[in-house]
Amino acid sequence: MNLEQCASVVQGVFLSRIQTSPSMEAVKLPVYTLKEMNEWLSPDPISSEYQQDIHVAKDRLGSLPLAKEGLVLISLTGQRAVALQQEHVGKLIPSNFAIIEPSSELHPDYLEWFINEHPDCRRQLKIATQGSSVTALSIQMLRTLDIILPPMDVQMKIGIIHRLLHRKNRLLQERMVWEQQYIKQLLMGYLEEESR
Repeated sequence: MNLEQCASVVQGVFLSRIQTSPSMEAVKLPVYTLKEMNEWLSPDPISSEYQQDIHVAKDRLGSLPLAKEGLVLISLTGQRAVALQQEHVGKLIPSNFAIIEPSSELHPDYLEWFINEHPDCRRQLKIATQGSSVTALSIQMLRTLDIILPPMDVQMKIGIIHRLLHRKNRLLQERMVWEQQYIKQLLMGYLEEESR
């Protein structure tokens, strides 16, 4: 089954076409960035405080692609996917992402796992960017991406297990950081005692 048979696929907005100066007729919107996506997918829980904002005309607000829970974004250059969560809601989605809105027969967490982990999907994405001077996926290629669509209960199990595994990896990484900091403080304490 092609992805377009169970989801809509569109591209994010070109920021240079909608950006305006700060004014009473403009509203400031946070932008969803590739860095934010990579931090979300990384097992490393450390995140930066940096946030990119853009001013857009208030009358264009209704036509802009804003993040909402249940959407899946694919980086057109990085070929990684993320199912958006509550903390992403309201952020403007720029043109370096494809926005996938799954139908009721496709679970967002399953789609994230399928795109990021399934070997057939990874192979399709790799072939799609080979031989091209610009290593970016096209929206049309994504629409014709072959996906395996099991029953919804199986999709939900895969999605939950994938999320739990990701959470476990983050917690393990966080534990390792805390252990390193503890040992560093312990060793510094030994050195201070020795120098007295």
